[in-house]
Amino acid sequence: MKSIKIALFGLFVGLAFASCDSFLDVENYSGVPGDDFITSAENAQYAVNGVYSTLWDEMMYYYGYYFYTDLSSGELEPKKTDAEMRPFAEFYYYDSFSQFQRLWKGLYVTIQRANDTSTKIYSLLDGGTIVDETEKEELRQMIGECTFLRGFAYFFLVRSFGDKLPSHPEYDPNGLGVAIQDTLVLTRDQVKKPRATLKECWDEVIRDFKIAYNLLPDAWPDAKLGAVRKGAAAAYLGHVYMYMKDYDAAKEWFEKVLEDDRYALVEDYAWNFDPYHENNSEAIFEVQAQSTLDYTTRTSYLWRRLAPDNVAGGFGMVGVPNEWASKFSNGVLFTQEAYDGLLASINWETPANIRDVALYQILLKYEPFIDQQTESLDEFFNLPDIDWAALGEEINTILRENRIRGDVTTEGGWGTVDCTYVQEIINTGLLPEDPRKYTSFYCPGRDSIASDWAATKVSAYPNSYYGFKKYIPYNAPSTWTSEGLPYGDGFNSINQRVFRLADLYLQYAEACYRTGDTDNAAKYLNKVRRRAWGEAFDDASLTTKGEHDYPMAGEESKDFITEVLVPERELELSLEGLLWFDYLRLNLLFEDSEFSQAYKERGFDPAKHHRLPIPLTERQIVGLDVLIQNSGY
Repeated sequence: MKSIKIALFGLFVGLAFASCDSFLDVENYSGVPGDDFITSAENAQYAVNGVYSTLWDEMMYYYGYYFYTDLSSGELEPKKTDAEMRPFAEFYYYDSFSQFQRLWKGLYVTIQRANDTSTKIYSLLDGGTIVDETEKEELRQMIGECTFLRGFAYFFLVRSFGDKLPSHPEYDPNGLGVAIQDTLVLTRDQVKKPRATLKECWDEVIRDFKIAYNLLPDAWPDAKLGAVRKGAAAAYLGHVYMYMKDYDAAKEWFEKVLEDDRYALVEDYAWNFDPYHENNSEAIFEVQAQSTLDYTTRTSYLWRRLAPDNVAGGFGMVGVPNEWASKFSNGVLFTQEAYDGLLASINWETPANIRDVALYQILLKYEPFIDQQTESLDEFFNLPDIDWAALGEEINTILRENRIRGDVTTEGGWGTVDCTYVQEIINTGLLPEDPRKYTSFYCPGRDSIASDWAATKVSAYPNSYYGFKKYIPYNAPSTWTSEGLPYGDGFNSINQRVFRLADLYLQYAEACYRTGDTDNAAKYLNKVRRRAWGEAFDDASLTTKGEHDYPMAGEESKDFITEVLVPERELELSLEGLLWFDYLRLNLLFEDSEFSQAYKERGFDPAKHHRLPIPLTERQIVGLDVLIQNSGY
C-alpha cells in the first residue's frame, strides 16, 4: 500500500500565487495570511498533497512527459498519424501547440500551490497557536517539501523553455529564462511579468533545492513513505551543477547521497518499474500513484498512450524504433542451425497460410548469407538485395494458387526491417544482448502477454515492432472492470521513478572523470553495468575485474563521455524521459557529427529546437511585448 495519497481537492484548483520575500530564512518568510483551512499539521498535509498531485498533469507523468522527451530523443516513434505526437518526433514545434501550453500551465500550477501552501503553513507557525515542538518540525518539513517541488517546477521550466542551457557553447546568463512568480496575483496587471534572466532562474532553482535540503528530513516515518526527502534535494543540486559544468560542486552534492546508506541499487533492474518494489532503496524521487480511481486520486494513462497494440488495452500509438533497440545488441549472426530450424517450422510444400509462404521465400533470399555476422539490424536487413515489390507479387501469386486469402504487401512493415518475417529471422540470430532490453521493450518473437491479471490467458506478443514495456507489466488486462479489480480501464497505478540512484551513479562517474578521478568514474560505471548483467556490484567484488567492467575490449581508446558513458546511460535509462536532456546538456546535437545529422534529417534545427516556444496563449494573456518569444518561433 502506498502511504502518501495524492488527493486532488477542488479547494486547490484555483489556488492563487503566494508571495515570498525569502525562502532562505523561514522565520522571515512573508506572504498571504493563512486562512482557516490550515490549522494543524494534519490538515496541512492535505494541502501539501495537493502540490504533489500536480505531477500527474497531462503533460507530466500522466503520459505527456514521455511524448515530449522520448519522441524527441528518438527512443519512441509514432505508429499512428496523431497531431499530438508528430511535432515532437519531427520537430515542427509551433507556439500554438496545445501540449506546450499545458506543460507551461501545469508547472506554474505546481509553483502556485507550493507558494500558497508554504505561506499558509508559515502563517500558522507564526501565529503562535502551535505549541508542540514535534508538530512545528513537521510543518517546517512540509515547507521543505513545497520548496523542493517549486524548485523542481522551475528546473523543468527553465530547462525546457529557457533560451539556452548553461552548458550550451553560446550560453549568455543575461539571456531569457522564464517568469518568476513570487507574488499574490490579485489583478490582471500582476500577471504581466516578463521573463527573468537565465541566471536569475538557475539561481532560483539552486536556492529552492538548497532550502529544501536544509528543511527536509533524512527519512520519513512509514506514514509518509514516498514523500520527498533530503537526499532528493541533494541529488537534484548535483544534477543542476552538472548543467552548470561545476563538476566539483556536483560531486559534493552527489556524495551526500552516496554517503547515505539508505540508498542502494536494488538487486534486480526490473524492480524499478513494477508495482511490487515501489519506494525501494534505489528511488531518489518517485511520483506516487493511487491503486484506485475515483476521480479524486491520481494514476497515469501509460497503458493506453504508450502500450503497444493489444497490450494492456494499448492504442498502439508509439513503438521503439529498430535502430534504438539495436543499441542493446552486438548484431545478428544467422546460423545454419537457425536456418534449418525455421525451415523445419514451415509447411513449404503445401502451404496453408501467409506466414509459411512469405517466410520460406524470404529465407531463400538469406540462404547465401548464413553464418555472416552483421553489426546492426539494418545491416542484416540489407544483406540480400531484395526487390520487395516483386517479391510481394511472387508471394501473392503462390497464395492465390494455394487458395490462401491475403496480400502480403499490405502487411505492416513490408519491405522494411520491421517486416514480421524478417523480424522472425532476426530473433533467431541476435548476438548476446544487454539484459535491460527485455525489461525496457516488448520484443517481437520473444515476449508473451496475459490478458488477465492472474495470467491464465497467455499469448504471444502480437506485434512486429518493439513496444514500450517499462511500467506496463505483461499481465495487464485491457479491461480491469471485467476482472473485478479496483482500477479504471486503461489507467496505471505503478509509481514512476523520476530520479534513480543508477542515474546518479552515472552522473557521478561523469563528474569524477571530468575532475580527474578516473578510479571512481570506472567504479560507479561498473556498479551499474554489473547490476544489469546479474553480477556482484558491492565494493569488495569490484576489486576483481569482471567480464563487463570498464574498460572492455576496444574501450581503452574511446572517449569516456560520448563513447562509453552516453551509451551506458542509453541502456540503463532508456524510455525514462531523461536522454533528450542528456543530448542537449552534452551539446551532442550541435556538433557536426553522424549523431547530430540523424536528428537534423528528422527536422531538428540546432539554432531553434534546443528549447520549446513560449506558448502563444500565455503571451496573449501577459502581453506579446512582455513575454518575449524565443528566437526562431
